[in-house]
Amino acid sequence: MAEEQISVDGDVNDTEDLEPEKEVKAIYDDKRPQKLLQTAWQNLQSGLYTDVIVIVDERKFPAHRLVLSSLSDYFPPLLKIDEKGKGEVIIQNVSSEDFDILLKYAYTGLVDITPDNVQSVLIAADYLSIEFVKRECTTYMKSHIDIDNVCDALIFAKSFVINDLEQKAFKFLLENLDSVSRTVGFAKLDSHYLAKILDDDNLVLFQNQAIMRSKDREKLVLEAVLRYLLIRNEEDPNLIQILISSVRLPEISEEEVKNCLESYKQFRNNSIVKRSLVLRKKALYIISQKEEPEFASLVASASEVPSSWFRKRKLAFYTITPGLRSYASGGEVGRVNDHPDFKLTDANFKIQKIEIWTRLWDTAEIIGGMKIVYQSMDGHCSDIEYFKGVSHHVENTHIVELEPNEFIIKVNIGSGWLIDSLCFHTTLGKVYGPFGGVGGGIHEEIAPRDSPSYLFDMGYQSVVTQGSPAIYNLCLRWIAFS
Repeated sequence: MAEEQISVDGDVNDTEDLEPEKEVKAIYDDKRPQKLLQTAWQNLQSGLYTDVIVIVDERKFPAHRLVLSSLSDYFPPLLKIDEKGKGEVIIQNVSSEDFDILLKYAYTGLVDITPDNVQSVLIAADYLSIEFVKRECTTYMKSHIDIDNVCDALIFAKSFVINDLEQKAFKFLLENLDSVSRTVGFAKLDSHYLAKILDDDNLVLFQNQAIMRSKDREKLVLEAVLRYLLIRNEEDPNLIQILISSVRLPEISEEEVKNCLESYKQFRNNSIVKRSLVLRKKALYIISQKEEPEFASLVASASEVPSSWFRKRKLAFYTITPGLRSYASGGEVGRVNDHPDFKLTDANFKIQKIEIWTRLWDTAEIIGGMKIVYQSMDGHCSDIEYFKGVSHHVENTHIVELEPNEFIIKVNIGSGWLIDSLCFHTTLGKVYGPFGGVGGGIHEEIAPRDSPSYLFDMGYQSVVTQGSPAIYNLCLRWIAFS
């Protein structure tokens, strides 16, 4: 096919006479957008080139339409209202102080947030569809939750459906209920909402970063309820009944209930409290018949007793995970058969006591024997003991006794062919050890940090070497709650 010719003014020209297409390279000046904002801000401060006035709370704010229209989808329709050129638009439901902050953000990208204005700025940003400011205000509030403002944050988050803020505040409340319940802000919580929280079968409370169980948890719930009623000077019998019923009173001894009421004498003669104590005794009797055939009928006939009193609160959802590795498991001094057996299966038990016996191996001090005592946290079961190794003819004896709400969150292990040393760190900031010698490499295991967690148990074996037992093949297991 003949090559197509291009005709201009009747002349036929060769295509080779056309200039080749030139390469175009787009170069981006990343300082240009910032320069534009800086210039716009300077012009606003100087009153130059403004083409609209925004009226908020009868206060007039000169501005540039271009800047406002770039701020959010709220503004273009608003600016169209002034198409006739009057030069003024009105914004309702926003304070002039908050709009001043948002207008500065429109020109500078800076948001002046303080503890005093963060809620109102967030509300204004939400109303004007300024997502960045709304998100940053939420982040600010989440990072500034404390004992005194957590209830305000929780109420605010529920009112404006800010789920991540509500979750953060709710978690903080449960982790610090004892301290929070002593604040004035605690009384601002809705009574029915608080009762729903405290009555939950899955209620999980914390003390010293560890989960509280059974009677300690119920004592705290009772004290929190009494503080709430006292601060509010509550007299509504229905609300008092609802809140008192949220406490699992059968879990608390009669003496402990009386001691608690001694601190809140205003309620000792309260008719609802007195009636609840009578119902507590009735519930205890029915619970004592749990193994009897008539138990179900007894529960059904006790309609005046809160049904939740016949149920134990459940543990939080939890996972038990193995530690990083097995220690002294190379088989140099004895055959290793996979992981050692673990004694513990019930998450309601905790390590209460550790006894360690050290002995000499050649000239090095090693762990010759170890016994762990696991204690039931609700007091309903006997202790469980796990012992391996030797406890006599030893070099040194070490005993670690943990407090009821003290848990191990870090372990240092010295190990080589055998377990040379152990050191334990707890939620109370205490350090026990190191116990043993300086041989072997030093290893560290830490409780998972994504959720409340602590050392659940330890499995280990003993082997006879140089005529006496020694500990080897040590593994840790951690429990984490969600």
